[in-house]
Amino acid sequence: MKSIKLIANLTLLLLLTNCISIKKAPEITEVGYSIIEGKKLKKSLGKSNHFIFLNHLSESDLTSFIMYKLNADDNSYLQNMPVKINDIGFLMTFYTVKSKDKTLDLFSPIVNRALNNSLNTGFNEDIQVDEFEYHYVAVYVESDIEADSLKDESIHKAIVEKYLVNLMDEYQRIGSVKELDFIINNN
Repeated sequence: MKSIKLIANLTLLLLLTNCISIKKAPEITEVGYSIIEGKKLKKSLGKSNHFIFLNHLSESDLTSFIMYKLNADDNSYLQNMPVKINDIGFLMTFYTVKSKDKTLDLFSPIVNRALNNSLNTGFNEDIQVDEFEYHYVAVYVESDIEADSLKDESIHKAIVEKYLVNLMDEYQRIGSVKELDFIINNN
């Protein structure tokens, strides 16, 4: 009796949790960005906070946009780029990062085996790992007086966040590479 109850509970659990998350990419909030610890996105970014949003164009397009927008020289490589916000000097470093969601589908192989046995079909009975890749832009900001200008206690967090939201909005309004080229070449 206990084993039947256990099997019934495990079957119910499998039905309710069809996919088990193996690795979860950082979630972007409904406003289009998040501020998270860098190591949650990529270990090499460390513990400092980063402003992240989804990159809808290529890495080179982001580079072109940032170089144009911040009047940077060609050798900056998007690192330690000087920016003035409200007469306060900041250094911004931009990273492009790929992160994946990975889920393990446990229920489909069980259903497929039952269908294969009863209906003599050829459905795949292997456990599937589904992956979806996201492309992010991560921005680290520091000022002359503090190392992490995006931490909650930062005196500059509000103005830096507002600046980055405006920069992100302008970048995300660009629909194609041709549009980006037009903007850069006609201003």
